Amino acid sequence: MSAQVLNPKSTRRIARSTGLDIARAWSHGGYTMAFVTADHRHGLWDKKTGQWEYEQDPAHYTSCSELFPTT
Repeated sequence: MSAQVLNPKSTRRIARSTGLDIARAWSHGGYTMAFVTADHRHGLWDKKTGQWEYEQDPAHYTSCSELFPTT
């Protein structure tokens, strides 16, 4: 899965909009951004509407292993 990690300013925008502690966010192009919270819950945020939801069956990104090591 090819995704671009969002810069800190964009990540803060998602955090303000959702009220969540966002650890990292990604864009696949378009208006829907993927994010992961500090407690490793994945979600989607719509840039146009500000609506968001947790993903039920999330795709884990390579950087998840960097953010949340299992050891």
